Amino acid sequence: MKFNRKKLFQLLSVPLFLALVLASLTWLQTTASPVAAQEPEEVGLSLVVSGDSAAASAAAATIPTFQVGDVFTVSIVAQGVGDPGIFGGQFEISFDPTKLQVVTGTLVPGSALAPWINPVNEVDNVTGLIRYAVSRQGDVENLTGDVVLATLSFEAVGATEPPEGQTTLIDLLEAKLGAKGGIEVPVSGLVDLEVIIKEGPAGEMGDIQGNVKVEGRADDNQAGHLVTDGGVLSTTTQANGDFFLLDVAFGTYDLTASSPGFLAATCTGLVHNSDPTILNDVVLLAGDIVEDGVIDIADAVAIGAVFGSTDPDEVADLNDDGVVDVLDLILMAANFGQTSADNPWVCQ
Repeated sequence: MKFNRKKLFQLLSVPLFLALVLASLTWLQTTASPVAAQEPEEVGLSLVVSGDSAAASAAAATIPTFQVGDVFTVSIVAQGVGDPGIFGGQFEISFDPTKLQVVTGTLVPGSALAPWINPVNEVDNVTGLIRYAVSRQGDVENLTGDVVLATLSFEAVGATEPPEGQTTLIDLLEAKLGAKGGIEVPVSGLVDLEVIIKEGPAGEMGDIQGNVKVEGRADDNQAGHLVTDGGVLSTTTQANGDFFLLDVAFGTYDLTASSPGFLAATCTGLVHNSDPTILNDVVLLAGDIVEDGVIDIADAVAIGAVFGSTDPDEVADLNDDGVVDVLDLILMAANFGQTSADNPWVCQ
């Protein structure tokens, strides 16, 4: 039988759609199965919402609605994928970081892709951009049906209203899909997601407070250390190290304490449900001059390069006594080999 290249191209040109599929507590589970020999099918596109009142409102053709502090899950789905199936995909998503924040560690591949490789998994909660790429791994088949490329959770951090009905957009900017063998599968439609975020009920906001100090400095010389969630929450410490984040919506947060020349420390999964929420103190280790999350030879070289400097803004002046000298070297050397990952902020 003569190989028909044109027919193969037609089979590979079935349009695919990507949809953002939303729910706040439980999601309608979509399924994907290894590809089987079959006639190509048209690919449909829909938003599947289930699980609670927000899901029910979406099913009734209204815009999903949440309150500040709510956490909800979004799935990125290629729906109704026909023959030859897909083996992997990539996409970018943008969102308004003043309204939404991605919950750390929640951007993960869909379970049907396993085993998988996920070399691009980037979330920037400051600029509101997500970059992602995933592929199946090894001697496994393409997938057909409803294929979940990834899921992630958002926390609603800012109200979209007033005016009533104002939404915020989770925007699927671009996407590419591929079948086994590195064959591109065209994407002919992208469907974004809009949500409404309302202010939380009265009383569901409060202050977060704590104390951040750095090694080697007096207790009354602790001003200016940064405390932030990487998004809308940000403040600096007072002279005694105290900090205050005011009128924060109840919810779960990741807070990072940092100061130039010191290892940053992150509190993951902070539960804020009282007014105030008072956190455990943290002391940042001295010596991360190059601010790469590890104290090593690069930091020693950095101190040596400015040894003797009296520049008032010199990061290597760890004890803030006006000169870079052996006292700063000792502070760094005592922490040689320490990392931010090994020294989290145990804030609760």
